[in-house]
Amino acid sequence: MRIVAIVLGLLVAAAMAGPAPAQQTDNMLGLAYSTFLDRPGWERFDIAKVEADSQAKLADAGAAGRMSPIEKALVYVDAMEPPLGKSRTLLRYGQVGAVSFIEVDRYNLGTSEVPHVAWRFNFEPAGEIAAQLKNALRREIPADEATATDCLIAECLENKASTEGSFAWKAGEAPQGGWAPAYTKAAESGHAVSAFAAAEMAVALNIAGVEGDKFVWRGPEQPEGMTDGSPFLFFLDDRGIPDEGRNDAIMGMIRLNDHALAEMWTRRMDDGATVGWQNAVVGRSGAP
Repeated sequence: MRIVAIVLGLLVAAAMAGPAPAQQTDNMLGLAYSTFLDRPGWERFDIAKVEADSQAKLADAGAAGRMSPIEKALVYVDAMEPPLGKSRTLLRYGQVGAVSFIEVDRYNLGTSEVPHVAWRFNFEPAGEIAAQLKNALRREIPADEATATDCLIAECLENKASTEGSFAWKAGEAPQGGWAPAYTKAAESGHAVSAFAAAEMAVALNIAGVEGDKFVWRGPEQPEGMTDGSPFLFFLDDRGIPDEGRNDAIMGMIRLNDHALAEMWTRRMDDGATVGWQNAVVGRSGAP
């Protein structure tokens, strides 16, 4: 099953084919900023407050500089929003050069009155900091919009596992571990928090690695032709769906720069005591 990317609606003008590569990047970065950040209905948040509120989630503030933009986005949402027992979270990642654009949509599938929310974050590397927060925006997702929206491969509010039949999954091995994240990696239930699950999956996809006892973010290779900040990496995290005690997550990249493969995915199944792994690939049409 192929995934149709949910793009940000950015269009590459033909006139941009002329300037030098550096100027092209600047042009696309400006367009990505305006399209991603300057949208009606989104409330800007003081990034100092977002970072300060997330401090309670950090077990080792000194290691925060090694956190990937994906981890930071998920930690920030956990810090800024009430906890949920049953939720579906969709993260979409795009980039222009070294600048990343991330949207995190979190849907409440429980019975509480906590709203569905969407956050947008923009990060840039800064010295030894892998992802420095530059912008943070939030909006509440109306109930009718949530009901009508698909989260990659299932309805966002559908109370059943969204990953079971999504791909031709094959058994996989756990990625290399042995590092201690900057944040507390396990919830009270024993399940990994979303950020740690995503970090492990990034290692499984080889967009991050482990050097000694340190997690190292490498970042994904930007697909050719996707220079406008459109998302090409996705993380879908089902927590407590359909039953309490079960967390199921997938992460994948589309439009790979590969002559044979179009998409690559990994799946992490966590029951609070054991974690299982599966992998899947989608071939490019016409490839041998």
